[in-house]
Amino acid sequence: MAENKDFEAIMKEITGGLTGDPEADMKYLDEQGQKYKDHEYGKEILRACGRLMYELIPEDKKAELNKALAKDGQGYDAAMEEVRFNIYKKNYDKALKIIEDMIAKYDESMMFKDDAVSEYHCFREPMEEILYCEYTKPEKDIRRATYDYADMYLTYGSLLVELKRLDDAANALFTAMKWNPAYAGIAFEYAETFKMRGMIEEFKDITKGIFKYAYRPEDLARCYRNMGYYFVEVKDYDIAVCCLLFSMHFAKSEMVSSELYYISQVSGKMYQPTEEELGKHFEEHDIPYGPEIEMLKIAYAYGQHFYEQGDMASAEYFLGIFTSFIQDEKAQKMYEDAKTKIETEK
Repeated sequence: MAENKDFEAIMKEITGGLTGDPEADMKYLDEQGQKYKDHEYGKEILRACGRLMYELIPEDKKAELNKALAKDGQGYDAAMEEVRFNIYKKNYDKALKIIEDMIAKYDESMMFKDDAVSEYHCFREPMEEILYCEYTKPEKDIRRATYDYADMYLTYGSLLVELKRLDDAANALFTAMKWNPAYAGIAFEYAETFKMRGMIEEFKDITKGIFKYAYRPEDLARCYRNMGYYFVEVKDYDIAVCCLLFSMHFAKSEMVSSELYYISQVSGKMYQPTEEELGKHFEEHDIPYGPEIEMLKIAYAYGQHFYEQGDMASAEYFLGIFTSFIQDEKAQKMYEDAKTKIETEK
């Protein structure tokens, strides 16, 4: 076995041995991978050498490899479309067979398992990755999995819900959250499996964890509706009304009206909380009052940065998040200008 050195020192030593001759370096990197295959960081070193070898591949060969990967990706996309079509047609058994075969093929390949220096995710949007890194401060390198495992497990979990296999659904959705811990849509589905099993304390706790990732108004509204549902279940109607009414600041929902009507019927009261009472209730129950401040700061800072750099697409994206929550003249002006410039370039 190769002597015990930490990963960074080994990779520094390996890269120090590169000569600049692609053919020689390819052979050298392959030899280094074999040399350290039994090391405690063997998997990590092999992957790092593989990434270095990819950079040495001639552009024409690299194009061929990318084409092969794209073809495999098209097969993945086609299979997922088949799954969704069968779910739509309520051919649940067929959909289940296809997606479980996919999971066996893609997940058991071990291609994108976390290792000692890297963690793999399937973030859908830039804000998800930024928020995840901001909140968790990961020590490992964040890398993107080639396939959208988060979507695959989300679809699998949702299918299992349809089949009333709620424990299995919760496990699948928990795995989906590992692949994309910053997508509120997955977390909401995960929370629903607890709600459906009558595990309302867990439902509440999971919902509270979603608030910091609710960077779209409709997601924030759903967080408050979820909390409203919880407080109705425990018959704490004052705070339930506060949550339901406050949710309407971010997105309208017919569910709110029906829930408020239900509360008035079972309690015999019409609750009309003041803003002060609402804030007091939220503070007492550790419920955020509006969008996460850190998220807003990030959205504005990135939006302004990209606007000043002339990257209007990125500026529009981040400023669009900020202005969906906050009325700010400067931010709105930058956002509208970015949109106009994007349209003019088309």
